[in-house]
Amino acid sequence: MPEISTSETQIYSVLAEVYDVLMDDVNYELWADFIDEIMIEHHPEPTEVLELACGTGTMALSLEEFDCYNITATDASPQMINKAREKASKTDSKIDFRTMDFLSIDLDKRYDVIYMVFDSINYLLSDDDIHKFFGEIKKVLNSNGIFIFDFTTPRNSVKSIKYLNNETGTAKTGYKYYRTTRFDRKENMHYNDFRIHKLDNNQKIMQNYREIHKQRIHTLHEMKSFIGKSELDLVTAYDGFQLKPAHKNSLRITMVLQ
Repeated sequence: MPEISTSETQIYSVLAEVYDVLMDDVNYELWADFIDEIMIEHHPEPTEVLELACGTGTMALSLEEFDCYNITATDASPQMINKAREKASKTDSKIDFRTMDFLSIDLDKRYDVIYMVFDSINYLLSDDDIHKFFGEIKKVLNSNGIFIFDFTTPRNSVKSIKYLNNETGTAKTGYKYYRTTRFDRKENMHYNDFRIHKLDNNQKIMQNYREIHKQRIHTLHEMKSFIGKSELDLVTAYDGFQLKPAHKNSLRITMVLQ
């Protein structure tokens, strides 16, 4: 039997088929509650809300349940947006899902709140891209609006290897994934290597895919330095999913900018 070749694909393309299985342990309701809590604390009456890097739309759909926001949700991956639209079609959702790269925000209005979760900013690998990104946010943020985003720290990368390496899962879409992960302390880069298999009805592999995800990991001090060089102001930095100050041992830090 001939060997099945492996196609290296764009990140979050084929992975869209298994993404919801991959994220099955994420408590989106809790996360949406936290984002809503931040809004109440720093911008009590927002109307227009923009999500960047929305993935398959679960966070936006969870936030929509509060029934007080007009939500636009975007992602650079058309495959992820297709999955989000499929979910939304099964509800009475009014979310505007769009394919859009957050390094080139092309929207015709400004927003009261912009948020981006699950360490999406860690995918920006150069100083220039981070500076450009904050500039893009400034363009579409209302003068009194807030930008909420989170990032993971080196401490989180070290800890996560214990439970993410050699992870596997199978989706109802007929795809299976296998993940290996490593953290390069010298480069401060975290690598997630996904091997994704398309299966037939007998669970035999029909096609192999590979996506290599690379993330640049930051300390709180480093992120504050980037913000200090932007046109945005730091309001506060929270530890994890609570309204308590971030610190040097934080695993995930949520930033609020204005």
